[in-house]
Amino acid sequence: MVRFIETGEEGLTKAQESQDYAIKNSEISNAVHLLEDVKLKAPVPRPPMILNMGNAYRPAKIDSFTFKPLTGVIGPSDPIVIPKEISDFGAVFECEIGIIIGKKGRRIPNDEAAYDYVYGYTIYNDVTDYGRQMKGAFNMKIFDTFCPMGPCITTKEEIEDLYSLTKRAWVNGQLATQRSTKEMLHKIPEFISVPSMTLTLQPRTVISTGAANTGRIRSGDVLELEITKMGRISNPVIAEQ
Repeated sequence: MVRFIETGEEGLTKAQESQDYAIKNSEISNAVHLLEDVKLKAPVPRPPMILNMGNAYRPAKIDSFTFKPLTGVIGPSDPIVIPKEISDFGAVFECEIGIIIGKKGRRIPNDEAAYDYVYGYTIYNDVTDYGRQMKGAFNMKIFDTFCPMGPCITTKEEIEDLYSLTKRAWVNGQLATQRSTKEMLHKIPEFISVPSMTLTLQPRTVISTGAANTGRIRSGDVLELEITKMGRISNPVIAEQ
């Protein structure tokens, strides 16, 4: 996937041709696998950077960002591990859109041109220790497994209107939150432009967009997140042993 993203439009064209050929030619059916027979990993397992931004649903100006480590990245069905050092408040999920950058860029303007740098989108769960966040602690978001992503990359061409999607979260099968991207006060170009004024965005960089969909999770829970056009991911929550 790392190399595939870097091929850009050419890679997407070849992938479509391969898929069409496989569907039409039953003699190579052994090259096709049912989704239930495979285990999906995070769609971008080793991003060069994971940038956490401000909340798209709040009027506060977005002018800074933080980083998440690669050790936080997990895929669908992988467990979210609550560390022994978790605060008394506990961990929360944050159902966000993750922007996946498709080409290198620096000082990208905050306008429609920013979409040229987008390869696609994925579900991004910005798991956070809220107790630490309320104290302004640096390590509130950087624990291992605190960055589930997936189940796939939805290319930008597959979404006609990014600002008409529904985001839902379930905890143990019960609907916990439901919000619409129509409520976003900050748009995708801003999330791309702001960090690009400080550093060069590399292909496969993942940028979060903040979330109004949040809720507590505890060991023993099963968390499911869904965004229109992007699919659904499910992660069990366990305690560190």
